[in-house]
Amino acid sequence: MFHQAEVQPEPRTSPVPPCRELADFCADIGRVLAAAGEDDAPALIARMLPALLANPDLLREEHRKVPGGCAYGRHTLFQCPRDRFTVLAMVWPAGVVSPVHDHLTWCAFGVYEGTLRETRFQPQPGGTAERPLARLTETFIRRPGDTSSLPLTAPDIHAMSNPTGQAVFSIHVYGGNAATQGPNLRRVYAPA
Repeated sequence: MFHQAEVQPEPRTSPVPPCRELADFCADIGRVLAAAGEDDAPALIARMLPALLANPDLLREEHRKVPGGCAYGRHTLFQCPRDRFTVLAMVWPAGVVSPVHDHLTWCAFGVYEGTLRETRFQPQPGGTAERPLARLTETFIRRPGDTSSLPLTAPDIHAMSNPTGQAVFSIHVYGGNAATQGPNLRRVYAPA
């Protein structure tokens, strides 16, 4: 039985990367953003993620927990000191379903452990200003090592869900400072 995830703000922390591989990955993101800019960065970062996702020591025990009162967990692994990007570890409990949403900034993500379902949507006429309509266009099953990206220059409407009976862990890279911008949702959509 799936349950809809509530959007929860992220704790305001700025931890040190938990491993050398993450520190190197973050330095590489900085170079990508400087060279390619934010239009091309999400896809380039998604291509870099599999090497990081292969590190069995990437997540600490505290990164595997859902904070009390939250439907799913968001843990900051690294916050760029210049606020250009944030690396998060996400915890998706069994059966959790995010709302259909788009983002304030670009995003690249990959599955670290378990299986996630990502469903993509296109905007549709109708609905309300607070809750516009979106039509389902495709569904992907993402397994460990699989990556994806959502640029701001194209429709970036999707929903994430954990169709399994155990927790799933993923790594997300968002443009900007996730602590100050909150859950990175522009709007929530009603499925058409």
